[in-house]
Amino acid sequence: MVIVVSITSVLMLGSHRSTLEPLALALVTGRRFDVVGIETDRSRFWAIALDCSADIALVEAGSVDVASVRELLKVCPDMRIMLIGTPGDPQLIDLLVAGADGFFTRGVSPELTVEAVRMFNESGVLLPPPLSRLVLDRLRYLEEHFGAAGLEHPPLGKREALVLRMLTTGATNREIAKSLDVSVSTVKNQVAAVFKKLGASSRSEAVALAFRLRLAEETERR
Repeated sequence: MVIVVSITSVLMLGSHRSTLEPLALALVTGRRFDVVGIETDRSRFWAIALDCSADIALVEAGSVDVASVRELLKVCPDMRIMLIGTPGDPQLIDLLVAGADGFFTRGVSPELTVEAVRMFNESGVLLPPPLSRLVLDRLRYLEEHFGAAGLEHPPLGKREALVLRMLTTGATNREIAKSLDVSVSTVKNQVAAVFKKLGASSRSEAVALAFRLRLAEETERR
């Protein structure tokens, strides 16, 4: 029996190639990842990124801004962004809210970093404990906002709720489209509608809200 191993493509952006290259080597050694670019120049990074050929963009938090993250995900909605940095990076939470779905600490060994990327690739979200409190604070704010509007939870339609449920499993837009037998464009519109109703700016925030407000549980009962 032939076992087919899915290869995940990774595009990297950082300030120094010397810190990115050992990680790139560790990623390709396991034959589960293909590094399609190691860039220190933002313009070259965007030239590669905007053709949407990479599954994961692995970037240092200081190398991108909120507008860039939003633009990249607008053009390539199936791409997932994983940040490298420190929990104290001033724009880290803003980048996560803007659409980045994962984070790991700069300076850990390439082997541990590869394991983090593997977990991120499988689950779609990776948020270490140091950031948990900040995310919870953000969720409490959103819950208070919904409560002030007199809503127990956002009024999702039946199909929107189903799409949200699939997002909690880490499904991509293409996987959701195949499961629901609709076009990827239709799924993109439904995901955008879910984000708007939840007040979420990224998949990770939408998934966290789904569990926080128990929307995923309600979807299962429908």
